[in-house]
Amino acid sequence: MEVSGKLAVSSEQDSNLYCLPCDRDGLKEPDFGYCQDCEEYLCESCYKHHRKQKPSMNHVLLDQDRMPQQSKSGNIKNDKITDFCTKHSDKLLEFFCNTHNSDVCYVCMTLEHKHCKVDYIQNVSGNLSGELEKLIYRMETLIQKCKSNVKIAETATTNIEQMYKAVVEDIKVFRNEINECLDKMEAEIMRDAKTRALTAKCKQENVKTGSLHIAEGMSSTMSMLKFLGDENKQNKLFIEMKHAGPQVSRLSDQEKQLVEDNKTDGEVNFIRNEMMLSQFKHNTSLGTISTYGRPCAESAVYVHYERTIQVQNSSGNRQCNISGMILISSTNMIVADKNNNKIKTINIDEGTLVSEIILSSSPRDVIKLPQNKFAVALCDKKFIQIMSYTDISLSLDRRIDVGEICYCVAYCQDKLVVGCNYNPGKLVILDLDGNIIQVFDTPGLFDGPEKIVFNRDKKFMYVSDYFYCKGHSKCMKLDWQGNVLQRFEDQGYKCPQGIQELEDGTLLVCYTESSNIVRLSSSFKKCEIVGLENICNPLAVLYNDRDHKLYISCSSEEERYSSNIIKIFSVKWT
Repeated sequence: MEVSGKLAVSSEQDSNLYCLPCDRDGLKEPDFGYCQDCEEYLCESCYKHHRKQKPSMNHVLLDQDRMPQQSKSGNIKNDKITDFCTKHSDKLLEFFCNTHNSDVCYVCMTLEHKHCKVDYIQNVSGNLSGELEKLIYRMETLIQKCKSNVKIAETATTNIEQMYKAVVEDIKVFRNEINECLDKMEAEIMRDAKTRALTAKCKQENVKTGSLHIAEGMSSTMSMLKFLGDENKQNKLFIEMKHAGPQVSRLSDQEKQLVEDNKTDGEVNFIRNEMMLSQFKHNTSLGTISTYGRPCAESAVYVHYERTIQVQNSSGNRQCNISGMILISSTNMIVADKNNNKIKTINIDEGTLVSEIILSSSPRDVIKLPQNKFAVALCDKKFIQIMSYTDISLSLDRRIDVGEICYCVAYCQDKLVVGCNYNPGKLVILDLDGNIIQVFDTPGLFDGPEKIVFNRDKKFMYVSDYFYCKGHSKCMKLDWQGNVLQRFEDQGYKCPQGIQELEDGTLLVCYTESSNIVRLSSSFKKCEIVGLENICNPLAVLYNDRDHKLYISCSSEEERYSSNIIKIFSVKWT
């Protein structure tokens, strides 16, 4: 068991010094000597027996004439620990177990936390300003997000009412142009519109109510922490801060889930069926209700540049080359840096490096898995590396053997789909235990798979395929049986790499060598996209439909051969 810090001297007055080992058991034995190694005062009995124990047999002991006459901590705190252990009612909760995030007594520490990282609270509670500042910042950030959610919900509610009124008016105007035989269809479409509007308003009310509840909880906790800090109640402040940290994380997750669970379709429109006037006897519907949240592929997409993240390298001067990206939270993303054999966690808001880990080979692709895990395809390796992540750390987990050189990986329905080999290439489908379920290796099907993604309903997969020796560049849409449903090839676009589906069902494809990003419909027809004309060597692409942000790794003006920066864009539909 590791216990950091040294126990503060227990005293009634500054001039009285007591044996610390005995003090832990509630005894007040006067000091007889001092151990320089332990930095503890000892009574006569402890002093005589201190060197008889193997761990302390070589410690330096000072007698009463040579020992320091003042506690090394030098500071008397104005609050004492008064909470007693629920298991050992006569023992104070004087220790904090960082491993289990709980305050414990001396007996619990000895019996149940032998292998944990344990702190003596009085020794670590004196310098909390930095940690308190960070925790308060997290709380204030969450409160601001909740307040923002409330404003957004209020505005959205007003817009929903206005849009609903406009839809109703359109329905009535159109209904007046046709005869009474359409009454039934009118009632159905009105009911649909009203249901959508009420559902959307209920969702926004859920966001508003939930966000206010979270903000109130955070405000209460934050006020208590500020009060304890102002009153210099360091021990109580330390304990409450440790309890508040998980609370902030839990409520942050609740806030994210609250917004995610209550996403609305957005703008509601009534689309007129002009042919109905002459052919209404052959129609079965008065019209349709369109939703802004699912724009049609025919609409143009406009992207607006916001800023650039210069991906950092903690050591060496070699430029980064970002070959894959995944989002793990609203503020952090994990990227694959294949030039430096590293996986990195990047803070999106600050553009800073949070953590990194060196791998045995170049990471070609990265994909998110459940339970805070992700999968990495490594260059020239015949396995997929499974890894784990937290907000501040990365770690290796296990390997899944594939038996083929792995270049890209996708995850869907508890299966991994791995793109393997060059000239020819193949797709290997495995379960998470490494059992091969299916292989797509029809001759001429693949030259070299570069990226695999699934569409939103998981029925199809999209594959970018390229082999430099042949110069073939194509993108394909396949079903789960390996049948090619659509194919896109154009001599003007070379070396397809990253693929990303947008919320309207269209695809963005990065063509690295020709410095293009092409938007394709689900039928693989080119669609309009405006604002991505000056992207140099795009390699990986990522889209977050929660905030409509697009992330593209590409080359900077100074470095033309590595995708060393990540450009961030906002996305809008006409």
